[in-house]
Amino acid sequence: MGNNPHPTMLAAVCDGPGEPLHLRRMPRPRPGPGQLLVKMESCGICHSDLHIRNGDEDLPDGLYPLILGHEGIGRVAEIGPGTDTGLKKGVRVGLPWLYGTCGACGPCHTDHESFCTDQQVRGIHHYGAFAEYALMNAQFAFEIPEEIHPIAGAPLLCAGLTAWSALKKTKIGPGSRVLIVGAGGLGQYAILIAKSYGAAVTVIDRDDGKLEEARSLGADAVVPAGPDAGAAVKEKGGADIVLNFAPTRAVWPTIEAAVNPMSEIVAVALVYEPVDLSMMWLIDGGHRLFGSSVGTRRETREFLAFAAKNPLPVTVEPVPLSVVNKALDRLQDGAVNGRLCIDFSLDCKGVA
Repeated sequence: MGNNPHPTMLAAVCDGPGEPLHLRRMPRPRPGPGQLLVKMESCGICHSDLHIRNGDEDLPDGLYPLILGHEGIGRVAEIGPGTDTGLKKGVRVGLPWLYGTCGACGPCHTDHESFCTDQQVRGIHHYGAFAEYALMNAQFAFEIPEEIHPIAGAPLLCAGLTAWSALKKTKIGPGSRVLIVGAGGLGQYAILIAKSYGAAVTVIDRDDGKLEEARSLGADAVVPAGPDAGAAVKEKGGADIVLNFAPTRAVWPTIEAAVNPMSEIVAVALVYEPVDLSMMWLIDGGHRLFGSSVGTRRETREFLAFAAKNPLPVTVEPVPLSVVNKALDRLQDGAVNGRLCIDFSLDCKGVA
């Protein structure tokens, strides 16, 4: 190496809760035992990144500075010493939310590792993929099918996978009546996945453009959000399954009014405020209410195999790394109809 400095990379760094992301040059990480170094091709931009940037997660100050990003796709650039995964340099891999889990608890032993209380996640406990290079746990490495383009494929690792995992937890099948609340990126993937089961899909959103997009993706009915939305859904046959992707407690009365007896209600959106849940309503209706978070390694492989054979035409807008903070602002303002994705082949100008 002589006197050559250690290689560097560009990364979008969040220095503290509520702080904007700043692009800066920093040392390129080196993979240790059990790790892979990945040269990034793309990384989707997720609502979870927005919540972390804004300080909604109330993370300890000691975790900062952070590099966010957990919908990454890239190619293996280096393999840590003593690491054997069967993957070679140049193979395209995915970098999702889960960086690693304990492997020993009940959820880990029963194929529910996404609920491991000792899980390590990308973008919080380990630097994420809003950078030219990122490390990953070799035990959580999986190959991305070449049929999946890195830009279209990156949001599959969280947005698509989260919708897939949520529906997998239900009794969905042909003829199921599915209500999707929130027609952003996650909701759009959920429409396509639910239709693949033969379900009838109704979508609620407050944005007319997103409702039109939902209809174009195959939604059987769309309903504008509002005080009468639940009753409108009930008039159309009601909902056997509800997926909530709207990050607000205001949707709960709509869900209560829309569901059929013995419904399954899946909470997915990050809603920090409590809702007024009547235990008698729950008992009398025999409803099942539960949460769902991202997906396991098995679900990821299953979903990617499905997506390789069944392209999911959700609009994905590529942006350069240099505008990632503005992209998060757009997400916050609701000014994104599909998904945003960093394309590392686009120029980052003005960064030393």
